Amino acid sequence: MSRPLEVLADLQLAVDGEEISIRGEGDRLVVDLPSLRAGRRLVRSGPFALETDPDPMTRLHDVLEGTGLSVEVRLQGDPVARAGAGAEPGLLSRALNLGPVELRPAQSVRRVVRRRPILAAAVIVGLVVLLGWIVRRLGGD
Repeated sequence: MSRPLEVLADLQLAVDGEEISIRGEGDRLVVDLPSLRAGRRLVRSGPFALETDPDPMTRLHDVLEGTGLSVEVRLQGDPVARAGAGAEPGLLSRALNLGPVELRPAQSVRRVVRRRPILAAAVIVGLVVLLGWIVRRLGGD
């Protein structure tokens, strides 16, 4: 039986000139990303990269579960994802085929809506039009 770990750390990692903060807070690692681009670069270059592992999220989850740790990913301070011990994947995780990763994009979406309301409105209108088109297509058959 594996023993739970406790991680105490405060690291700064630079990826293409962007600072990523990694903190250990007992049984939780917090990775705070300055941008989605920095997160993509970090995932593509790490040991759990998609090119080297066909199912990296499940493998990462298994390692974290076995050690009693969880990883919380934040985007500019707002929690967006969690994996490992205590993660509860929902409908969005299943729809995106992310396996055991819990997604929590609500705060980041609210921030985008406040900063770029016209863009957010355009995206919402586009989604409504797409949904209407799908409903008409399904109803017409």
